[in-house]
Amino acid sequence: MKFQNNLETIGNLRINPLDELLIEIAQNSLNGSLRMTNAAQKIAVYFDTGETVFAASNARQHRLYELLLQTGKITRERLAAIPDYANDLALKENLLKNNLLEKKDIEQFFSRQISEIVKTALGWREAEWKFSPLVRVKGDIRFFIDTPNTLIEYARSLPVEEVARKFKNPRESLRVKTPMPAGVRLSPAESFVFSRFEKTVSTIEEIETLSGQTDAETRRILYALWLGGLLVREIADPAFSERKLSAMSAARISLIKDDAPPVVQPAIQFTKTKAAETEANAGEQAPGEREISAEEYLARVEKAASFYELFALAPGADAAEIKRTYFSLAKRFHPDLYHKETDAKLLQRIQTAFSELARAYETLKNDGLRKAYDIRVLKESEEMIAVQKAGMTPEELGLRKQSDQAAENFERGFDFLINENYNAAVPHLARAVHLAEDNARYHAFYGKALLMMDERQRHKAEAELQIAVKLDDREAEYKIMLAELYVRFGLFKRAESELKRLLTIHPNNREARTLLDSLLKK
Repeated sequence: MKFQNNLETIGNLRINPLDELLIEIAQNSLNGSLRMTNAAQKIAVYFDTGETVFAASNARQHRLYELLLQTGKITRERLAAIPDYANDLALKENLLKNNLLEKKDIEQFFSRQISEIVKTALGWREAEWKFSPLVRVKGDIRFFIDTPNTLIEYARSLPVEEVARKFKNPRESLRVKTPMPAGVRLSPAESFVFSRFEKTVSTIEEIETLSGQTDAETRRILYALWLGGLLVREIADPAFSERKLSAMSAARISLIKDDAPPVVQPAIQFTKTKAAETEANAGEQAPGEREISAEEYLARVEKAASFYELFALAPGADAAEIKRTYFSLAKRFHPDLYHKETDAKLLQRIQTAFSELARAYETLKNDGLRKAYDIRVLKESEEMIAVQKAGMTPEELGLRKQSDQAAENFERGFDFLINENYNAAVPHLARAVHLAEDNARYHAFYGKALLMMDERQRHKAEAELQIAVKLDDREAEYKIMLAELYVRFGLFKRAESELKRLLTIHPNNREARTLLDSLLKK
């Protein structure tokens, strides 16, 4: 590109891998192009409000005509008769003009071609990259690229050691993204791990205790869920600084062709992205609804006890009314409208409020989800009335419900355990431990289930049994379970010490005496 400007960002894929760059670009709804150079090979990927819409490569295997030849959609003789067939877009126009392929077929070939180009670039490690918000494709050049599933497949191929380096802090928080992308294809293990996010936000170590997988495999799954757009995490070392993002957001840029210098319009207070415009124009202000300030809106969302209160509507509101209210609020309070006007703390509140608004709308617009939500709200209301009659505080109710949930999970997990279905037992027992951290019995049988499921979980199983013993030092069963683990792995001295400590408390424990005698004879 001939024209240089201060809006461009440059880097190296070794520091900012392409998969993470794609996530950053999507999260910030950026427009522009990402050009990468790896030795003699060059690739350019183009974005519209964060979505990948086009890609080009100078590699012959990535040309459209090569793809058509490989699939038998065109012969070499026919291809040779087409002028400028090496130009993908010129070839597209010729194929359409001469009715050689239908438009939908050509678009599928372009989508496949672009996906292959992106997959190639994902494998690059040392390539230089340059992002420019000024170099864009024309509005009619736009193809569907299944980026979420492409990135999930890529994450599955990564060595677990490489992914482990990407998740160094076990206390890092991840949250469920709302709204989530549609059509994401997850494996059973990925679906199960994602289902463990019963809270909106969870830490990596919390999910590891619930996943039923090794820690390394759990982190690879979490990485896949993040790349697939189902989870949100903070990027520790982002490629785009806040200053650069602000500069790009403030500039209104006209589309350009080829390498001509771009025309930059005067900066405006804030830029409304295409996503914001779509949501803003999709509905008008709800009839009779008064204008409210941003602070009133935030207070309403943050204090709302139900999705209906969030919209200031009665539970019996019809779908059309909910839709009008949602789009009216989205039109006035979409985060992109405030990107340049607020400090970071207020912007975070606006983004969180909008996520909650979108989650409420996604629930209430779906008849099935709304019915289930209404049943849950009714149940919670009845529980609150019962609590008030019993003289309990909401906090006491919450603790009782948590205890009941822990007991329910333990019973289900214990049933699976005694029936030797260890894979099914582990998640339930893990959930019981998570809900009732001070229950020694839950820790003990969670440790046993981990060990039975996979011996590679030995250290985690040992840690759980040690917690159980610490929580209830007088319970013989837990000490025996820990001693049996030590025996299983040839740690006879540790087993002997554990049994002797047990016998000082319970000298007549026959099981412990028998096990110790067998060890002393070795």
